[in-house]
Amino acid sequence: MRSPTFLHVLTAAVLGYALLAPAHAQQEDDPKRCRYVKIETIPIRYAGTGMNITMEGRIDGSPASLLVNLGADLTALTHTGTSRRDLTLWSTGASARGVGGYSRLYSAKLKEFVAGPTRSTRLTMPVIGDFGSPPSYDAMVGAPFLLQADLEFDLANKKLNFFRPTNCRDTFLAYWDPAAVEVPFETSWSDSPNPRFTVRLNGKKFRAMIGSGSGVSAITRSAAEEIGLKLDGPGVERLNDITGVGDDRVARFAVVVDKLEIANETITNARIGVLDTGNLGADVILGADFLRSHRVLFAMSQQKLYISCTGGAPLGHNKVVEPWLAQEADEGNADAQMSLALRYRFGYGVAQNMALARSWLEQAAANGSPEANQAMGQSLLSAGRYAPAAAHLRRALDARPGERHGALALHAARLGSGEGELGKRELAQAFARNDDEWPGPIARYYLGKINRDKLLEEARDDRKLGQARTCLALLHIAAQLRSQGDEAGAKAALEQRSNCQPRPAAAGAAP
Repeated sequence: MRSPTFLHVLTAAVLGYALLAPAHAQQEDDPKRCRYVKIETIPIRYAGTGMNITMEGRIDGSPASLLVNLGADLTALTHTGTSRRDLTLWSTGASARGVGGYSRLYSAKLKEFVAGPTRSTRLTMPVIGDFGSPPSYDAMVGAPFLLQADLEFDLANKKLNFFRPTNCRDTFLAYWDPAAVEVPFETSWSDSPNPRFTVRLNGKKFRAMIGSGSGVSAITRSAAEEIGLKLDGPGVERLNDITGVGDDRVARFAVVVDKLEIANETITNARIGVLDTGNLGADVILGADFLRSHRVLFAMSQQKLYISCTGGAPLGHNKVVEPWLAQEADEGNADAQMSLALRYRFGYGVAQNMALARSWLEQAAANGSPEANQAMGQSLLSAGRYAPAAAHLRRALDARPGERHGALALHAARLGSGEGELGKRELAQAFARNDDEWPGPIARYYLGKINRDKLLEEARDDRKLGQARTCLALLHIAAQLRSQGDEAGAKAALEQRSNCQPRPAAAGAAP
């Protein structure tokens, strides 16, 4: 069955608007006058560890979280979305490229996919197979879908507006602000409709684009070096690695740029991220932080952007808790609550306060944050409180079924609480599709498919990650031995971990 495109649906909405207009109004209307009709408004929600811009949708009849991702060249499902619905994946032999390198592309057959006003039935969709960390969203809607009509980001009111222009080629379209700047599109080598445009960093020209799927704005390492910034120089802060499409973790830094100029808007002393990768699609990515402090219209009909500042921190690398984040947490957004928990835990943007960190963590877990439930489960597991640990870890895994380290932690909790057989069934289900890739060998060890020596051999096999994998393997070997009553063996395994360090956590997802 042929599915309607977004533009077809919007066109139908325009026709409906015209048919409902009074006849005398149509007669009095100058046919040559610009008519800029708002044809759809879609509410957005901030979700995930990166507080990503998402919209609601449906996949095969169940609610779905869809990442609004102008940085993506396609609309696709994620493993999170397919695992939640137990969809069968088919290899395509193709790949997609993101900030973390290349990802395998699969396909899945759906009965229904709904995004905004568009409903498609009986279709096959691509599935992005590889992320540096499991995404919280079920699918992403990319630039080809979003930019079929003029698109306005009005994040102050948490909505996307779509427009259909008629006779508006030379009309100023920023209806909300007569002082909005106009930024022309530039010719791009990319097949994506997401426009590229010029900005200046410390007076030098660079190619930029808006990446709504990226939580914070960033520049490439080469752009930073071109304006004289050295990542080992004074004032440069090393941040947590970032992940996205592709397996690799990308090093991230924060630097201060004297001037960032976009048309006639100048942002001084701009604290911005630097990513050690060339996979961004442009030298400068203006992310969700920029969109929160600006109102932006993609006037595809005129091949230009309209941008005006709406207030707040122009970029999101400032060391403060911004009012919008605090408001989201106060209003019950579990992901915002988890973000505040981490900030109070590590003193980022606020004075370190372990009591407040714990309070926000508990609220986030109660409101369904998978990261909060995972953190609480791991903490309880370390304390030997296996039954409550399993309850939290189970909730986390239900929300993110692709989180295979979480599945291993849940199994360890089941062993500790005497529920080994239930743990085996859950573990086999979690690793049913692929137990070859790490940490699959740990699951195979738990399930009796390989012995301890083989597990440690496979852990050491990776030259770069061998030590970290060996440390993790020894932790699970100890859990298995303890469940079998071999306390001495468990203690010996843990003693071999004396040089192990905690695994670093990702800062959030990027496109």
